[in-house]
Amino acid sequence: PFSLTWWKWLMMTGVNLAGALGVKFVGIFVILLVGINTACDLWQLLGTLNVSLVEFGKHLLARVLCLIVLPLVFYTTLFGIHFLILNKSGPGDGFFSSAFQSRLIGNNLHNASMPEYIAYGSVITVKNVRTAGGYLHSHWHLYPEGVGARQQQVTAYLHKDNNNLWIVRKPEQTVDTSDTAQYIRHGDVFRLEHKETSRNIHSHQHEAPLTKKHFQVTGYGINGTGDSNDFWRIEVVGGQNGDLIKVLRSKVRLIHAATGCVLCSSGKTLPKWGWEQVEVSCSPYLKETPNSLWNIEDHVNAKLQNISLEVLKPSFPEILFESHVVMIRGNSGLKPKDNELTSKPWHWPVNYQGLRFSGTNETEYRVYLLGNPVSVRQQPIE
Repeated sequence: PFSLTWWKWLMMTGVNLAGALGVKFVGIFVILLVGINTACDLWQLLGTLNVSLVEFGKHLLARVLCLIVLPLVFYTTLFGIHFLILNKSGPGDGFFSSAFQSRLIGNNLHNASMPEYIAYGSVITVKNVRTAGGYLHSHWHLYPEGVGARQQQVTAYLHKDNNNLWIVRKPEQTVDTSDTAQYIRHGDVFRLEHKETSRNIHSHQHEAPLTKKHFQVTGYGINGTGDSNDFWRIEVVGGQNGDLIKVLRSKVRLIHAATGCVLCSSGKTLPKWGWEQVEVSCSPYLKETPNSLWNIEDHVNAKLQNISLEVLKPSFPEILFESHVVMIRGNSGLKPKDNELTSKPWHWPVNYQGLRFSGTNETEYRVYLLGNPVSVRQQPIE
């Protein structure tokens, strides 16, 4: 032990552990295998009488450095390079938080400037914190007969659109006539008026379209004039009364003043009548979840001074953590398609059956990945 060759192989093992996990998350099983083997090895050393505690400590430290510290450094370095190279906007931007998007070249938030804190009269977009939760959205279409109240649909939409724009209003005021901006703060009650249709975001005790234990959320009123079911209380996560609402960074919850439910994006896809957008509902269960957390992304208010979003960009640890959360949630959301052949976990180690890879039409080649010789003899290849 402790020879140059010994150190080389130990360090190469650490580097390859990082590589295994970096290629695919199932690399965690390789790490688990090496971890169990290392623990057994250390246990054997601890029980060896001619190995002193000092010598054992050296072995332990060497493994910590080469099999824990080195893989972590190498893994994070790879992601650092990844973020430096892949720094442009793309179709998957909506899966990431607004703050993450602000660092992507080509995204409308990159090098943008806007007022830092939200005020009454501000035109904003509201994005759900949950991965692929979407932007709070409405359009002229109504909920169909038999789906709650026949009022204007409110959904979450994964793409940027003018129908994502909302105006922050005081509860009883349809137009902001003051010359100076008045900031909205943690605990304030307000209305959100849809810019394109002039209807307020509204909730009542009708069932939500898909999540039946939640209340329906609709667009209601004419030119901003509605009723008391249009009032919402804003709460900053971890905030106190009087705290301002910061664009990109503040995570907020919108509590319905009349029923006490919390606005959330359920993550469920609406049928064709809802344009296959994501359901927005009002949950009577007030437990804090990503579905019920929102942040302000776009913000326009002529009465406020703009600041550069550079100062709000997330740090490297923040984007590293977020990218992993997005990947994990993305993997967990993968489901087999209709008529797709699937296998059970116990099939994988023994390669119980082969895998069929079919083309999209009858003229394309078919590929069959063989299993083990025993299972191949048991099933005919068509």
